[in-house]
Amino acid sequence: MLDKIVMWIPVKTDLVELTSDGRHCIICFDLLDLNLKVGSYDVYKDEDGNVKTQILHHVWSKIPTSHTAMSFKLFHDVPGHPYVELKCSPAKIMQGHNVYGTDWIEEGALEMLGFLAQSNPALYDILDVGMTEVKQLDATYSFRFRDDREAEKVLALMRNVSTQHIRKSTKDAMFKNTLYFGSERCKRFARKVYVKFNEFQEQLQEQIKLAKANDKCAQRVVKVMSDPELQAFARGLLRFETGIKAYVMKELDIPTNLFQLIRYQKSNPNFLQDIWLKANRQLFQAFEGTNMKVSDHETVFKNILAVHQTVSTEKKICTRKVDELMEFYLLLESIGHNETKKKYTHKRFLNLAADLIDAGFSGTYLQRLHEKPSQNFSRFDVYIQIFKAFRKEIPAGTVSDRKARNIERFYYDLEKYGYEEMKSKYSPSQFRNLVAALIKCGYSKVYIQNLHVQSSNNVIPFIKMFEMKFEDQLPPNFIEPVSTFSYQLRTA
Repeated sequence: MLDKIVMWIPVKTDLVELTSDGRHCIICFDLLDLNLKVGSYDVYKDEDGNVKTQILHHVWSKIPTSHTAMSFKLFHDVPGHPYVELKCSPAKIMQGHNVYGTDWIEEGALEMLGFLAQSNPALYDILDVGMTEVKQLDATYSFRFRDDREAEKVLALMRNVSTQHIRKSTKDAMFKNTLYFGSERCKRFARKVYVKFNEFQEQLQEQIKLAKANDKCAQRVVKVMSDPELQAFARGLLRFETGIKAYVMKELDIPTNLFQLIRYQKSNPNFLQDIWLKANRQLFQAFEGTNMKVSDHETVFKNILAVHQTVSTEKKICTRKVDELMEFYLLLESIGHNETKKKYTHKRFLNLAADLIDAGFSGTYLQRLHEKPSQNFSRFDVYIQIFKAFRKEIPAGTVSDRKARNIERFYYDLEKYGYEEMKSKYSPSQFRNLVAALIKCGYSKVYIQNLHVQSSNNVIPFIKMFEMKFEDQLPPNFIEPVSTFSYQLRTA
Protein backbone atom coordinates (compact mmCIF):
# COMPACT_ATOMS: atom_id res chain seq x y z
CA MET A 1 0.00 0.00 0.00
CA LEU A 2 1.10 3.55 -0.74
CA ASP A 3 0.82 5.13 2.71
CA LYS A 4 2.36 8.55 2.17
CA ILE A 5 3.39 10.97 -0.57
CA VAL A 6 5.74 13.88 0.07
CA MET A 7 5.87 16.29 -2.87
CA TRP A 8 7.53 19.62 -3.56
CA ILE A 9 5.65 21.93 -5.92
CA PRO A 10 7.88 24.77 -7.19
CA VAL A 11 6.75 28.36 -7.65
CA LYS A 12 6.54 29.35 -11.31
CA THR A 13 9.98 30.35 -12.59
CA ASP A 14 8.83 33.69 -14.05
CA LEU A 15 7.76 34.77 -10.55
CA VAL A 16 11.17 34.10 -8.99
CA GLU A 17 14.34 36.16 -9.11
CA LEU A 18 17.79 35.81 -7.55
CA THR A 19 18.71 38.41 -4.91
CA SER A 20 22.14 39.98 -4.42
CA ASP A 21 22.90 37.68 -1.49
CA GLY A 22 22.30 34.59 -3.61
CA ARG A 23 18.84 33.72 -2.31
CA HIS A 24 15.67 33.28 -4.33
CA CYS A 25 12.59 35.40 -3.75
CA ILE A 26 9.12 35.68 -5.29
CA ILE A 27 8.55 39.01 -7.06
CA CYS A 28 5.34 41.04 -6.76
CA PHE A 29 4.47 38.92 -3.77
CA ASP A 30 3.04 39.52 -0.31
CA LEU A 31 2.82 36.50 1.95
CA LEU A 32 -0.13 38.06 3.76
CA ASP A 33 -2.20 38.09 0.54
CA LEU A 34 -2.28 34.29 0.30
CA ASN A 35 -4.55 33.67 3.28
CA LEU A 36 -1.86 31.60 5.01
CA LYS A 37 -0.97 31.15 8.65
CA VAL A 38 2.07 33.42 8.98
CA GLY A 39 4.74 33.66 11.68
CA SER A 40 7.66 36.02 12.17
CA TYR A 41 11.28 35.45 13.13
CA ASP A 42 11.60 39.08 14.29
CA VAL A 43 8.98 41.01 16.32
CA TYR A 44 9.75 44.44 17.79
CA LYS A 45 8.28 47.85 18.71
CA ASP A 46 9.09 51.02 16.77
CA GLU A 47 9.71 54.47 18.28
CA ASP A 48 5.97 55.06 18.62
CA GLY A 49 5.42 51.78 20.45
CA ASN A 50 3.76 50.05 17.51
CA VAL A 51 4.43 46.33 17.12
CA LYS A 52 6.35 45.55 13.93
CA THR A 53 7.35 42.27 12.31
CA GLN A 54 10.16 41.25 9.99
CA ILE A 55 11.20 38.06 8.23
CA LEU A 56 7.76 36.52 7.84
CA HIS A 57 7.39 32.82 7.16
CA HIS A 58 4.60 30.36 6.58
CA VAL A 59 4.25 27.80 9.37
CA TRP A 60 3.18 24.20 8.81
CA SER A 61 -0.58 24.19 8.27
CA LYS A 62 -3.44 21.74 7.72
CA ILE A 63 -5.77 21.51 4.75
CA PRO A 64 -9.13 19.86 5.49
CA THR A 65 -10.12 16.99 3.19
CA SER A 66 -12.99 14.54 3.02
CA HIS A 67 -11.45 12.72 5.98
CA THR A 68 -8.10 13.43 7.69
CA ALA A 69 -6.21 16.70 7.17
CA MET A 70 -3.27 17.23 4.83
CA SER A 71 -0.05 19.08 5.83
CA PHE A 72 1.56 21.79 3.72
CA LYS A 73 4.05 24.64 3.96
CA LEU A 74 5.27 27.36 1.59
CA PHE A 75 9.06 27.75 1.64
CA HIS A 76 9.26 31.19 0.00
CA ASP A 77 12.56 32.54 1.34
CA VAL A 78 15.11 29.77 0.85
CA PRO A 79 18.58 29.38 -0.70
CA GLY A 80 17.06 27.24 -3.45
CA HIS A 81 13.96 27.68 -5.57
CA PRO A 82 10.77 28.50 -3.56
CA TYR A 83 8.28 25.64 -3.28
CA VAL A 84 5.31 24.23 -1.40
CA GLU A 85 5.78 20.95 0.46
CA LEU A 86 2.63 18.85 0.52
CA LYS A 87 2.38 15.55 2.39
CA CYS A 88 -0.23 13.12 3.65
CA SER A 89 -1.46 9.54 3.47
CA PRO A 90 -3.47 9.21 0.23
CA ALA A 91 -5.32 6.25 1.74
CA LYS A 92 -6.48 8.30 4.73
CA ILE A 93 -7.75 11.30 2.76
CA MET A 94 -9.62 9.11 0.24
CA GLN A 95 -10.80 6.22 2.46
CA GLY A 96 -10.67 7.55 6.02
CA HIS A 97 -8.20 4.81 7.08
CA ASN A 98 -4.90 3.21 6.06
CA VAL A 99 -5.49 -0.36 7.20
CA TYR A 100 -5.22 -1.30 3.53
CA GLY A 101 -5.17 0.62 0.30
CA THR A 102 -3.91 0.95 -3.24
CA ASP A 103 -0.34 1.06 -4.56
CA TRP A 104 -1.30 3.47 -7.34
CA ILE A 105 0.12 6.98 -7.05
CA GLU A 106 -2.08 8.86 -9.54
CA GLU A 107 -5.44 9.06 -7.74
CA GLY A 108 -3.89 9.94 -4.39
CA ALA A 109 -1.69 12.63 -5.91
CA LEU A 110 -4.65 14.17 -7.76
CA GLU A 111 -6.64 14.20 -4.53
CA MET A 112 -3.83 16.05 -2.77
CA LEU A 113 -3.42 18.63 -5.54
CA GLY A 114 -7.18 19.05 -5.80
CA PHE A 115 -7.64 19.88 -2.12
CA LEU A 116 -4.69 22.30 -2.26
CA ALA A 117 -6.26 24.09 -5.25
CA GLN A 118 -9.69 24.11 -3.61
CA SER A 119 -8.50 25.41 -0.24
CA ASN A 120 -6.13 28.09 -1.52
CA PRO A 121 -6.57 28.97 -5.21
CA ALA A 122 -4.32 32.06 -4.90
CA LEU A 123 -1.40 29.93 -3.72
CA TYR A 124 -2.12 27.19 -6.25
CA ASP A 125 -2.11 29.78 -9.05
CA ILE A 126 1.56 30.72 -8.47
CA LEU A 127 2.73 27.09 -8.49
CA ASP A 128 4.22 25.21 -11.44
CA VAL A 129 2.28 21.99 -10.81
CA GLY A 130 3.71 20.25 -13.88
CA MET A 131 7.19 20.39 -12.29
CA THR A 132 6.13 18.76 -9.01
CA GLU A 133 8.87 16.57 -7.52
CA VAL A 134 8.18 13.50 -5.38
CA LYS A 135 10.57 13.51 -2.41
CA GLN A 136 9.33 10.43 -0.57
CA LEU A 137 6.90 7.54 -0.99
CA ASP A 138 6.00 5.40 2.01
CA ALA A 139 5.36 1.80 0.95
CA THR A 140 3.64 -0.27 3.64
CA TYR A 141 2.93 -4.01 3.67
CA SER A 142 1.95 -6.31 6.52
CA PHE A 143 2.52 -9.86 7.74
CA ARG A 144 -0.47 -11.50 9.37
CA PHE A 145 -0.17 -13.42 12.64
CA ARG A 146 -2.79 -15.28 14.65
CA ASP A 147 -3.52 -12.27 16.84
CA ASP A 148 -2.04 -9.00 18.09
CA ARG A 149 -0.33 -10.73 21.01
CA GLU A 150 1.71 -12.91 18.67
CA ALA A 151 2.54 -9.89 16.49
CA GLU A 152 3.71 -8.01 19.62
CA LYS A 153 6.02 -10.91 20.53
CA VAL A 154 7.64 -10.79 17.11
CA LEU A 155 8.03 -7.01 17.42
CA ALA A 156 9.69 -7.48 20.83
CA LEU A 157 12.15 -9.99 19.34
CA MET A 158 13.04 -7.50 16.63
CA ARG A 159 14.27 -4.97 19.19
CA ASN A 160 17.62 -6.79 19.24
CA VAL A 161 17.93 -7.31 15.49
CA SER A 162 20.65 -5.65 13.45
CA THR A 163 22.16 -6.71 10.14
CA GLN A 164 25.16 -5.74 8.05
CA HIS A 165 23.39 -2.75 6.47
CA ILE A 166 20.39 -2.20 8.77
CA ARG A 167 21.16 -0.96 12.27
CA LYS A 168 19.00 -0.74 15.34
CA SER A 169 17.49 2.65 15.94
CA THR A 170 19.62 5.20 17.77
CA LYS A 171 16.54 5.71 19.96
CA ASP A 172 17.64 2.41 21.54
CA ALA A 173 14.05 1.46 22.34
CA MET A 174 10.60 1.21 20.90
CA PHE A 175 8.67 4.45 20.83
CA LYS A 176 5.22 3.42 22.02
CA ASN A 177 4.19 0.70 19.55
CA THR A 178 6.82 1.46 16.90
CA LEU A 179 10.32 0.08 16.33
CA TYR A 180 12.65 2.16 14.16
CA PHE A 181 15.64 0.95 12.17
CA GLY A 182 18.38 3.39 11.28
CA SER A 183 17.82 7.13 11.07
CA GLU A 184 14.63 8.69 9.73
CA ARG A 185 16.88 11.25 8.04
CA CYS A 186 18.89 8.72 6.05
CA LYS A 187 19.06 9.46 2.34
CA ARG A 188 17.70 6.14 1.03
CA PHE A 189 15.20 4.41 3.32
CA ALA A 190 13.36 5.22 6.55
CA ARG A 191 12.19 1.96 8.13
CA LYS A 192 9.81 1.27 10.98
CA VAL A 193 7.77 -1.69 12.20
CA TYR A 194 4.63 -1.65 14.34
CA VAL A 195 1.54 -3.65 15.29
CA LYS A 196 -1.18 -2.12 13.15
CA PHE A 197 -4.20 -2.61 15.41
CA ASN A 198 -2.48 -0.87 18.33
CA GLU A 199 -1.80 2.15 16.11
CA PHE A 200 -5.34 1.92 14.71
CA GLN A 201 -6.83 2.14 18.21
CA GLU A 202 -4.70 5.18 19.10
CA GLN A 203 -5.78 6.97 15.92
CA LEU A 204 -9.43 6.10 16.49
CA GLN A 205 -9.35 7.56 20.01
CA GLU A 206 -7.81 10.78 18.68
CA GLN A 207 -10.53 11.08 16.03
CA ILE A 208 -13.29 10.39 18.58
CA LYS A 209 -12.07 13.36 20.67
CA LEU A 210 -12.13 15.61 17.59
CA ALA A 211 -15.56 14.31 16.59
CA LYS A 212 -16.97 15.17 20.02
CA ALA A 213 -15.72 18.74 19.42
CA ASN A 214 -17.98 18.82 16.32
CA ASP A 215 -15.19 18.26 13.78
CA LYS A 216 -17.17 17.07 10.74
CA CYS A 217 -14.17 15.42 9.05
CA ALA A 218 -13.34 13.53 12.24
CA GLN A 219 -16.94 12.37 12.51
CA ARG A 220 -16.69 10.85 9.04
CA VAL A 221 -13.39 9.16 9.96
CA VAL A 222 -14.87 7.71 13.18
CA LYS A 223 -17.75 6.26 11.20
CA VAL A 224 -15.30 4.58 8.79
CA MET A 225 -12.92 3.29 11.49
CA SER A 226 -15.76 1.91 13.63
CA ASP A 227 -16.62 -0.66 10.96
CA PRO A 228 -16.30 -4.15 12.59
CA GLU A 229 -15.02 -5.72 9.35
CA LEU A 230 -12.27 -3.11 9.05
CA GLN A 231 -11.23 -3.63 12.66
CA ALA A 232 -11.19 -7.40 12.21
CA PHE A 233 -8.93 -7.03 9.16
CA ALA A 234 -6.51 -4.84 11.16
CA ARG A 235 -6.01 -7.42 13.93
CA GLY A 236 -2.84 -9.53 13.91
CA LEU A 237 -1.02 -7.34 11.38
CA LEU A 238 2.68 -6.58 11.85
CA ARG A 239 3.35 -3.69 9.50
CA PHE A 240 6.66 -2.86 7.84
CA GLU A 241 6.64 0.75 6.68
CA THR A 242 9.47 1.93 4.43
CA GLY A 243 9.99 5.52 3.39
CA ILE A 244 11.51 5.45 -0.11
CA LYS A 245 13.48 8.65 -0.65
CA ALA A 246 13.99 10.45 -3.97
CA TYR A 247 17.72 9.67 -3.70
CA VAL A 248 17.20 5.93 -4.07
CA MET A 249 14.65 6.39 -6.87
CA LYS A 250 17.24 8.37 -8.84
CA GLU A 251 19.80 5.62 -8.16
CA LEU A 252 17.36 3.16 -9.75
CA ASP A 253 16.65 5.47 -12.72
CA ILE A 254 13.06 5.99 -11.59
CA PRO A 255 11.73 9.48 -12.41
CA THR A 256 10.90 11.75 -9.47
CA ASN A 257 8.77 14.22 -11.42
CA LEU A 258 5.23 13.41 -10.25
CA PHE A 259 3.65 13.02 -13.67
CA GLN A 260 6.58 11.13 -15.17
CA LEU A 261 6.46 8.84 -12.13
CA ILE A 262 2.73 8.22 -12.67
CA ARG A 263 3.46 7.16 -16.25
CA TYR A 264 6.41 5.04 -15.07
CA GLN A 265 4.17 3.16 -12.63
CA LYS A 266 1.70 2.32 -15.39
CA SER A 267 4.54 0.49 -17.15
CA ASN A 268 6.02 -0.89 -13.90
CA PRO A 269 3.02 -1.52 -11.60
CA ASN A 270 5.03 -3.46 -8.99
CA PHE A 271 7.93 -1.06 -8.56
CA LEU A 272 6.91 -0.07 -5.00
CA GLN A 273 6.75 -3.72 -3.95
CA ASP A 274 10.14 -4.42 -5.53
CA ILE A 275 11.86 -1.53 -3.76
CA TRP A 276 10.16 -2.41 -0.46
CA LEU A 277 11.42 -6.00 -0.69
CA LYS A 278 14.93 -4.82 -1.50
CA ALA A 279 14.94 -2.38 1.44
CA ASN A 280 13.81 -5.01 4.00
CA ARG A 281 15.31 -8.24 2.67
CA GLN A 282 18.01 -8.43 5.36
CA LEU A 283 15.45 -8.00 8.13
CA PHE A 284 13.40 -10.90 6.79
CA GLN A 285 16.48 -13.08 6.32
CA ALA A 286 17.32 -12.58 10.01
CA PHE A 287 14.23 -14.67 10.86
CA GLU A 288 15.20 -17.64 8.70
CA GLY A 289 16.15 -20.76 10.62
CA THR A 290 15.17 -22.97 13.55
CA ASN A 291 13.97 -21.86 16.97
CA MET A 292 13.63 -24.22 19.93
CA LYS A 293 13.76 -24.39 23.70
CA VAL A 294 16.76 -22.51 24.99
CA SER A 295 17.45 -25.09 27.70
CA ASP A 296 17.61 -28.02 25.26
CA HIS A 297 21.42 -28.16 25.35
CA GLU A 298 21.71 -31.75 24.18
CA THR A 299 19.83 -30.91 21.00
CA VAL A 300 21.94 -27.78 20.56
CA PHE A 301 25.16 -29.79 20.52
CA LYS A 302 23.70 -32.40 18.17
CA ASN A 303 22.71 -29.66 15.72
CA ILE A 304 26.15 -28.07 15.88
CA LEU A 305 28.01 -31.37 15.66
CA ALA A 306 26.02 -32.44 12.59
CA VAL A 307 27.37 -29.42 10.71
CA HIS A 308 30.78 -28.75 12.24
CA GLN A 309 32.19 -32.20 13.02
CA THR A 310 35.55 -32.54 11.24
CA VAL A 311 37.38 -35.59 9.86
CA SER A 312 41.14 -35.41 9.32
CA THR A 313 42.34 -36.32 5.84
CA GLU A 314 45.96 -36.98 6.84
CA LYS A 315 48.02 -37.82 9.92
CA LYS A 316 48.51 -34.85 12.24
CA ILE A 317 50.50 -34.07 15.36
CA CYS A 318 48.41 -32.45 18.10
CA THR A 319 50.38 -30.09 20.39
CA ARG A 320 47.52 -28.69 22.45
CA LYS A 321 48.69 -30.44 25.63
CA VAL A 322 52.31 -29.46 24.91
CA ASP A 323 51.39 -25.79 24.48
CA GLU A 324 49.36 -25.78 27.68
CA LEU A 325 52.23 -27.26 29.71
CA MET A 326 54.73 -24.85 28.17
CA GLU A 327 52.50 -21.94 29.17
CA PHE A 328 52.35 -23.31 32.72
CA TYR A 329 56.15 -23.69 32.81
CA LEU A 330 56.66 -20.09 31.66
CA LEU A 331 54.34 -18.83 34.39
CA LEU A 332 56.35 -20.72 37.03
CA GLU A 333 59.50 -19.14 35.65
CA SER A 334 58.16 -15.58 35.39
CA ILE A 335 55.99 -15.15 38.51
CA GLY A 336 56.96 -18.07 40.70
CA HIS A 337 55.37 -21.13 42.24
CA ASN A 338 53.04 -19.38 44.71
CA GLU A 339 51.65 -16.75 42.28
CA THR A 340 51.09 -19.35 39.56
CA LYS A 341 49.16 -21.48 42.03
CA LYS A 342 46.66 -18.64 42.45
CA LYS A 343 45.77 -18.72 38.76
CA TYR A 344 44.50 -22.31 38.79
CA THR A 345 42.19 -24.45 40.83
CA HIS A 346 44.08 -26.60 43.32
CA LYS A 347 43.35 -29.78 41.39
CA ARG A 348 44.33 -28.27 38.04
CA PHE A 349 47.59 -26.94 39.41
CA LEU A 350 48.57 -30.33 40.83
CA ASN A 351 47.75 -32.09 37.55
CA LEU A 352 49.86 -29.69 35.46
CA ALA A 353 52.77 -29.92 37.88
CA ALA A 354 52.54 -33.72 37.81
CA ASP A 355 52.63 -33.69 33.99
CA LEU A 356 55.85 -31.61 34.00
CA ILE A 357 57.38 -34.03 36.48
CA ASP A 358 56.38 -36.91 34.16
CA ALA A 359 58.15 -35.04 31.35
CA GLY A 360 61.42 -35.23 33.35
CA PHE A 361 61.52 -32.07 35.49
CA SER A 362 62.00 -32.53 39.23
CA GLY A 363 59.65 -30.96 41.73
CA THR A 364 62.52 -29.03 43.32
CA TYR A 365 63.56 -27.60 39.94
CA LEU A 366 60.02 -26.43 39.24
CA GLN A 367 59.71 -24.75 42.65
CA ARG A 368 62.97 -22.79 42.09
CA LEU A 369 62.38 -21.77 38.46
CA HIS A 370 61.67 -18.17 39.44
CA GLU A 371 64.76 -17.73 41.63
CA LYS A 372 67.54 -17.75 38.99
CA PRO A 373 66.02 -17.84 35.47
CA SER A 374 69.43 -17.48 33.81
CA GLN A 375 70.47 -20.87 35.23
CA ASN A 376 67.36 -22.68 33.95
CA PHE A 377 67.24 -24.89 30.88
CA SER A 378 66.78 -23.02 27.60
CA ARG A 379 63.14 -22.64 26.68
CA PHE A 380 63.72 -24.39 23.37
CA ASP A 381 65.09 -27.47 25.16
CA VAL A 382 62.18 -27.36 27.62
CA TYR A 383 59.64 -27.31 24.78
CA ILE A 384 61.38 -30.22 23.00
CA GLN A 385 61.34 -32.25 26.21
CA ILE A 386 57.64 -31.60 26.80
CA PHE A 387 56.89 -32.24 23.11
CA LYS A 388 58.55 -35.67 23.22
CA ALA A 389 56.54 -36.62 26.30
CA PHE A 390 53.08 -35.33 25.35
CA ARG A 391 52.79 -34.99 21.60
CA LYS A 392 49.77 -36.80 20.24
CA GLU A 393 49.57 -38.38 16.82
CA ILE A 394 46.17 -38.18 15.14
CA PRO A 395 45.80 -40.73 12.32
CA ALA A 396 44.00 -39.90 9.08
CA GLY A 397 40.23 -40.38 9.27
CA THR A 398 39.97 -39.31 12.91
CA VAL A 399 36.67 -37.64 13.77
CA SER A 400 36.98 -34.46 15.88
CA ASP A 401 34.30 -32.50 17.72
CA ARG A 402 36.68 -29.75 18.88
CA LYS A 403 35.29 -27.11 16.50
CA ALA A 404 31.73 -28.07 17.44
CA ARG A 405 32.57 -27.77 21.16
CA ASN A 406 34.01 -24.28 20.65
CA ILE A 407 30.85 -23.19 18.83
CA GLU A 408 28.70 -24.80 21.52
CA ARG A 409 30.61 -22.85 24.19
CA PHE A 410 29.97 -19.65 22.24
CA TYR A 411 26.24 -20.50 22.14
CA TYR A 412 26.10 -20.91 25.92
CA ASP A 413 28.03 -17.67 26.45
CA LEU A 414 25.47 -15.86 24.26
CA GLU A 415 22.75 -17.34 26.40
CA LYS A 416 24.47 -16.26 29.62
CA TYR A 417 25.93 -12.85 28.76
CA GLY A 418 23.97 -11.62 25.74
CA TYR A 419 24.74 -10.75 22.13
CA GLU A 420 26.18 -7.25 22.67
CA GLU A 421 28.48 -8.22 25.55
CA MET A 422 29.85 -11.21 23.64
CA LYS A 423 30.40 -9.00 20.62
CA SER A 424 32.76 -6.85 22.71
CA LYS A 425 34.83 -9.90 23.73
CA TYR A 426 35.86 -10.87 20.18
CA SER A 427 37.41 -9.20 17.19
CA PRO A 428 34.80 -8.30 14.52
CA SER A 429 35.91 -11.14 12.23
CA GLN A 430 35.95 -13.77 15.02
CA PHE A 431 32.50 -12.79 16.22
CA ARG A 432 31.11 -12.68 12.69
CA ASN A 433 32.50 -16.16 11.95
CA LEU A 434 31.04 -17.66 15.14
CA VAL A 435 27.61 -16.17 14.47
CA ALA A 436 27.80 -17.43 10.88
CA ALA A 437 28.66 -20.91 12.22
CA LEU A 438 25.48 -20.95 14.33
CA ILE A 439 23.37 -19.65 11.44
CA LYS A 440 24.80 -22.47 9.31
CA CYS A 441 23.40 -24.87 11.94
CA GLY A 442 19.90 -23.53 11.26
CA TYR A 443 19.55 -20.92 14.01
CA SER A 444 18.04 -17.65 12.83
CA LYS A 445 19.83 -14.39 13.54
CA VAL A 446 16.80 -13.20 15.52
CA TYR A 447 17.06 -16.32 17.70
CA ILE A 448 20.78 -15.78 18.29
CA GLN A 449 20.39 -12.09 19.10
CA ASN A 450 17.61 -12.84 21.61
CA LEU A 451 19.12 -15.87 23.39
CA HIS A 452 19.99 -13.92 26.54
CA VAL A 453 16.67 -12.05 26.60
CA GLN A 454 14.57 -15.17 26.17
CA SER A 455 16.54 -17.61 28.33
CA SER A 456 14.54 -16.67 31.44
CA ASN A 457 11.33 -17.65 29.66
CA ASN A 458 12.92 -20.93 28.57
CA VAL A 459 11.45 -20.75 25.09
CA ILE A 460 11.58 -18.62 21.99
CA PRO A 461 8.38 -18.70 19.92
CA PHE A 462 8.73 -20.41 16.59
CA ILE A 463 8.76 -17.80 13.86
CA LYS A 464 8.17 -18.94 10.33
CA MET A 465 10.32 -17.53 7.61
CA PHE A 466 8.81 -14.27 6.43
CA GLU A 467 6.98 -14.80 3.18
CA MET A 468 5.24 -11.74 1.82
CA LYS A 469 1.93 -12.44 0.08
CA PHE A 470 1.07 -9.24 -1.72
CA GLU A 471 -2.21 -10.71 -2.91
CA ASP A 472 -3.41 -10.95 0.73
CA GLN A 473 -2.86 -7.26 1.51
CA LEU A 474 -6.41 -6.32 0.48
CA PRO A 475 -9.84 -7.72 1.41
CA PRO A 476 -11.82 -9.45 -1.38
CA ASN A 477 -14.32 -6.59 -1.59
CA PHE A 478 -11.70 -3.83 -2.02
CA ILE A 479 -12.49 -1.21 -4.67
CA GLU A 480 -9.76 1.06 -6.02
CA PRO A 481 -10.43 4.62 -4.80
CA VAL A 482 -10.96 7.38 -7.37
CA SER A 483 -10.05 11.00 -6.71
CA THR A 484 -12.94 13.46 -6.49
CA PHE A 485 -10.80 15.78 -8.63
CA SER A 486 -10.04 13.37 -11.48
CA TYR A 487 -12.35 15.23 -13.85
CA GLN A 488 -10.62 18.56 -13.13
CA LEU A 489 -6.96 17.55 -13.02
CA ARG A 490 -5.37 15.57 -15.81
CA THR A 491 -2.02 13.81 -15.90
CA ALA A 492 0.49 16.08 -17.58
